[in-house]
Amino acid sequence: MQSESSRVVWITGASGGIGEALAKWFAGKNWRVVISARRVGELNKVAEQLPEQANIMVLPLDVTQYDQFPELTQKVLDKFGRIDCCILNAGISHRSYIRDTNFEVFKKMIDVNYLGSVAHALAVIPEFKKAGQGHFVVISSLMGKFSSPGRAGYSGSKHALHGFFDGLRMEEHPHTRVTMVCPGFVQTDVTANALTADGSPQGTIDDTTAKGVPVEKAARIIGKAILKGKKEIAFGGFEKTGLYIKRFFPGLLDSLVLKNRKKWELEDKKQDT
Repeated sequence: MQSESSRVVWITGASGGIGEALAKWFAGKNWRVVISARRVGELNKVAEQLPEQANIMVLPLDVTQYDQFPELTQKVLDKFGRIDCCILNAGISHRSYIRDTNFEVFKKMIDVNYLGSVAHALAVIPEFKKAGQGHFVVISSLMGKFSSPGRAGYSGSKHALHGFFDGLRMEEHPHTRVTMVCPGFVQTDVTANALTADGSPQGTIDDTTAKGVPVEKAARIIGKAILKGKKEIAFGGFEKTGLYIKRFFPGLLDSLVLKNRKKWELEDKKQDT
C-alpha cells in the first residue's frame, strides 16, 4: 500500500468552493495535489495557501477543451510520475424554467458538467489500468438523484454522470474505483455563478445555499469517503430527505414540491429582479 505522501490527487474546479477545500484537505494529509480550473489567478492564490509547494502543481484547464486532456494528463505524469485519484469537480448550475431557457444554456450544462468529466476520464483510464489502480471521484449533486423546478438542465447533466460513471465502475473493475458524491446545499458561490435563462450569471447566492453545509465540513465528508472507497455518498440538510422520498415514494415527491409551489415561484421571481 502506498503512503499518503506519495499519492497524487488531481482536482478540477479547484479555484474555489468544494474544489479549493478539497485541495487544502488533501494537502493537509500530505498528498501531492494538482489543482485545475480556468481562473489562473485564483488557482495561484489557492496554491499559495497549501503546504509543501514542491508537492503542488497548478495546471490551468478549461474542461470544455476536450482534446487537451491527454496532454495535461501527461504533464501530471511528467511531474509526479503517477495519478492516484481524479476529483471531477468542475461544474456550473442554472436557475430558470425550461420554457424560458435558451437551448445554449442546456448545452453548456452538458458540455461542462458531463462531457468535461467524460473527456477527463477517457484520458486517465489507460493510466489507471497500467498502474493497476486508480480512483475517480465525481462531484454530482442531490439533483443527480431527483429534480426540482428551475434546475432541470443542471439536474439532467448530473443524472448523466451517474449513468456513465456507474457503468465505468463495472467495466473497469477491479483496478478503477468510482465514488459518486451527491451534496445538498453547500456554502459556495455556485448559485451566484448559476446561469439564468439567457445564459447570464444569476449574481446572487440563494438563501438555502448560504445556510448550507460549511464548505470545509463538506470537504472532510468527501475526503473521508474517498479514503474509505465508498461507491456513493449523499449529505446535506433537510433537502437530503428528497433522496429517500424519491427512492421509496416517487409520486409523493412531486406532490410535495407542487404543494409548495408558491414558495419556489416566489423565489424565482426574487431571483429575476
